[in-house]
Amino acid sequence: MYLMVCGVRHMRLANTAGSRNFSISAKFFADCEVIALKTCSPVNSFFKIYQPFFKKHTVGFEQQMVFTPAQMRFYHFYMPENYLGESEFTCIPDGCADIVFVYNDDFCVVEFIGSPLSCKTLACYPGSHYFGVRLKPGMFLDVDDITLSDVTDNEIVYSSRNLYVGKFFDKIRLLKSLQEKINLFLNEFSSLVTETYLPDSVRAIIGNINESRGAITVSQIAENLCYSERQVRRLLEDGVGIGPKTLCRIVRFQNALHRIINNPDMGNIHYIAELNYADQAHFQREFKNFAGLSPNAFKDAQKRMKGRLIATMM
Repeated sequence: MYLMVCGVRHMRLANTAGSRNFSISAKFFADCEVIALKTCSPVNSFFKIYQPFFKKHTVGFEQQMVFTPAQMRFYHFYMPENYLGESEFTCIPDGCADIVFVYNDDFCVVEFIGSPLSCKTLACYPGSHYFGVRLKPGMFLDVDDITLSDVTDNEIVYSSRNLYVGKFFDKIRLLKSLQEKINLFLNEFSSLVTETYLPDSVRAIIGNINESRGAITVSQIAENLCYSERQVRRLLEDGVGIGPKTLCRIVRFQNALHRIINNPDMGNIHYIAELNYADQAHFQREFKNFAGLSPNAFKDAQKRMKGRLIATMM
């Protein structure tokens, strides 16, 4: 593995078993803002993306979108030192990737977090500051030999032992505002952050899946794009590390989540019909696999938290 953004373009990372101990809490940023991804289609593909399970634990959460040198969402927050709640956060599949810097007086680490393929948990670190950037679906950094498939359902961890990264942490510790941190990141790493997209063929596949809200078969995608089904599977798996059936399920789930969040009083039958789930059992099973909760349990949690459950990301 390679570190995605920490100064040295060709730096290898030791992907040791112990690296999981550094898993962090910041893969969960998103609520509903729509993300544009260029495709071969005449119409841009827009993504509804949510990560709803973290905001209640954070202090001072702020975020900001930038469009130069690329479209990115930056965010920062503080995890209280006296936090006595769960030691992990729930992360759900979304197709995005995050670069996160975590630090306090005695500790600092960088982690590149890819989209999970099912509901999973990541550790939080009480008494730590978090600064991160979220990349839109299909976007990756201009680092040699790195693809989205390297980080999908994975976390690549790097400590501050590298002198260049250590100096970045020395600087960011002195900054308070999100804008100052964004400026520092762009000054240090903008040469690695470009609007580099997947090949046109892969973007076309992603566009077909998203425009159908995940309600499309591999054979339909192949027919639309004049590929064989085997080509569709190979192109998508090589490009983003997710097969077309799985990506369809993720996109359909995120669309269901969008509908539930914005129409919580609507019965499940409406979501099922609108998004072409086979039946109630299919919808319940898929939703719980990705969200860790049944649809009704998610609605109840949303009402209890009164808006603290959801945080907008991109």
